[in-house]
Amino acid sequence: MYALLFSEPAVDRRALRVHAREEVFGSPLIRACAAGDREAIRALLVGFWPFVQAFERAIDVRVGRLPTRPLVQRFGQSRVRAFFNEAREAVREMKEEEGSHALLWRRAADELGIDLDNSPMVEGVKQLLANADSEDPVEFFCWLAGTEYIAEELAAYLCHAPAFTGAFPSGRWIWGLAHMEDDHEGPSHLEIDEDLARAYHPATDPDVAGATLFAHIRRCEELFGLAANDVLEKLQLQAA
Repeated sequence: MYALLFSEPAVDRRALRVHAREEVFGSPLIRACAAGDREAIRALLVGFWPFVQAFERAIDVRVGRLPTRPLVQRFGQSRVRAFFNEAREAVREMKEEEGSHALLWRRAADELGIDLDNSPMVEGVKQLLANADSEDPVEFFCWLAGTEYIAEELAAYLCHAPAFTGAFPSGRWIWGLAHMEDDHEGPSHLEIDEDLARAYHPATDPDVAGATLFAHIRRCEELFGLAANDVLEKLQLQAA
C-alpha cells in the first residue's frame, strides 16, 4: 500500500474541488447533458473519448519514466527505494483502473448506439492532452490530480441528473458510477497524485510547492471547461 510522503496536503483541496465544480456546473455542454439533451450527450461521449482513451496510455508510459535522482537527494536512498516500489505499484493500479474506466466509457456509448471509433479531437481536448507529454513530473501529477477533481465532480453531477441517466437504457451512467465509488484501501488516487507532485517539486517550503501545485491543478480544471466549450461549438456547427 502506498504510504504518503507528506502527512498534510500541500494544496487547498476544498478550493480546488469548488473550482472543479464550477467548471462542471458552468459548462453549457454539461448542463445540456444533465437536461437529457441527446445530442449533447453524444457530443460529450464522442468529444472527450480521445482524452479518456489517451489517459490510460499516458499513465502507462509514465510508469517506467519516474526519475529517481531528485527524490534520492531529498529523501535518501533507503527511503526512496521503498517509496519507488510503492509509487510504481500505485501508478500501475491507476493505469489499470483507468483502463477499465475507458471500457466503461465505451460501454456507455454502446448503450446509445454511438460509434467512438475515429472520434475527432477538438482543439480544447488537444490542449488538455498536451500535459500528458510533459517531462516535468510535477506538471504530470498535477494533471492527473486535476483530472481526478473534474471526473469526480462530473460524475456526481450527471449521475444525480435523472434526465441524463434516463437517456441510457440501463438507467445508469456506468463510467460516472465508477468514479463515485471509493472502494480501494489506503490513500485515494487524488491524494497520491498530489503527494507525488509535491515530492518532485524542488522547493522544501510547503507554501511555495503548494502554490505551484495549486496553479497547475487549477489550470488543468480550466482546460476541461475550455475543452467542453470546444466540443459544444463543434456540435453547434454540425447542427447549423
